[in-house]
Amino acid sequence: MIPARKPPMATSGIGPWFRQNMFNNIGNSIISILAVAFVLLSMFNLFTWVFTEGHWEVVWKNMRLFGVYTYPTDLLWRPLLAAAMTMGLVGLSAGLAQHDEDGGEIMRGVFWWFFALVAFLAVLGLIFWESVRFWWLIVAIVNIGGYYLGKAVPQLSRRLIWIWAIGIIAVFVVIAGVLPADSNPESAMRFVKTKNWGGFMLTLIISAFGIIVSFPLGIALALGRKSKLPVLKYFSIGFIEIVRGAPLIAWLFIASVFVPLLLDQSPDKVPGLYRVLAAVTLFSAAYMAENVRGGLAAVPNGQTEAAQALGLSAWQNTRMIVLPQALRAVIPAIVGQSIGLFKDTSLVFVVGLFDIFNVHKIVATQPEVLLIPGGIRLELSLLLVAVYWYFSFRMSIASRQLEKQLGVGER
Repeated sequence: MIPARKPPMATSGIGPWFRQNMFNNIGNSIISILAVAFVLLSMFNLFTWVFTEGHWEVVWKNMRLFGVYTYPTDLLWRPLLAAAMTMGLVGLSAGLAQHDEDGGEIMRGVFWWFFALVAFLAVLGLIFWESVRFWWLIVAIVNIGGYYLGKAVPQLSRRLIWIWAIGIIAVFVVIAGVLPADSNPESAMRFVKTKNWGGFMLTLIISAFGIIVSFPLGIALALGRKSKLPVLKYFSIGFIEIVRGAPLIAWLFIASVFVPLLLDQSPDKVPGLYRVLAAVTLFSAAYMAENVRGGLAAVPNGQTEAAQALGLSAWQNTRMIVLPQALRAVIPAIVGQSIGLFKDTSLVFVVGLFDIFNVHKIVATQPEVLLIPGGIRLELSLLLVAVYWYFSFRMSIASRQLEKQLGVGER
């Protein structure tokens, strides 16, 4: 009898991966051991500081500032109602996406990602936040309710765009108010000046508006740059090159003066938020145009020639043949631009607005904070890192899912 041979060594799994990538020779093994030891020691020191030495009570006490800045305390239910409406729309979209052929993987992932955050805030609200104790719970209920409504009534998908349009307008009306504050100082729907908007609420408003509006503007500029009409072509080229030739902070300074000049109003009469929205949107549109132009250049000329041979008009060729392929090719660049815009909202301090990044400067200079040895800059920075990472990472995941769904990089 021939003696039985040993079973073959496993080539997949955690163990083989470590052997092939970290411990395949003596040099790599030493470097891997030192790197793992350094990471573990760093994580241990970080967690020890976070849970035993950090002054988180000051951060906790200023959570309202981080959330909505100086929005009136008696009207806090309005931003939370707006959050409930937005999360309801997200849940509805995710529920309707279940009926798509691809299973709605992207929208479903976005929904559960944000539902986890809302549920966590609802638990904190029930335990610690007496002023908004039940509102975050309402936000979570509306979020999950919208999801199951979308699953139960697939016919709503035909009207989803209109539902979103009406919902966005309603969200803005709820946050801003509709009644004059002077004549109705105690009204529940009195107007709240934009200078009182701030915190993470302002960050979301500016970034969402900039991303949504700059996308079609960027496409229009990219198509204009490739146009054969001299006026349209050179206007697009001039706009793109001029805007991209200066940093965003410079355009924010210019917008603080230029927008009131265009509207023939004094700077005091044009809210700083409107100036910021104009500057951020146009700045992002210029960069978005170059991203889209790169995608247009990647589409082979044979695609256009084939469309012309089929009798398609120039507009049909652009809308149905060229543009879908161009956008598909530059998804990573578009998402990267969106993530950058989300983080660039930290520059709005130049027009007197305070998003979540700038609120931390106010908290760091409070009298009771100055009495703490070393201050709380590190605690505040870790909070900002966690917030920006949470939303940026979700956008990055959605980008990869969309690339996989569209087969980007595959033949």
